[in-house]
Amino acid sequence: MKRASYSKEFKVKVVKEAIESGNKSLIARRYVLSVGLVHRWVVEYQSGKFQKRRLRNNIAFEES
Repeated sequence: MKRASYSKEFKVKVVKEAIESGNKSLIARRYVLSVGLVHRWVVEYQSGKFQKRRLRNNIAFEES
């Protein structure tokens, strides 16, 4: 069976609903997800993982 893949936008939507409602179980049932998955997304969101990715090399090149 192939593993489901969710967009960043969907994850953020689910996380925000879970945080606002304070009930991860309810939100997990609403979207047919496991509570563990919703919990993991909340933890990752709160740790900043869903922020826009930064450039690997934040080096400004000066013109000669």
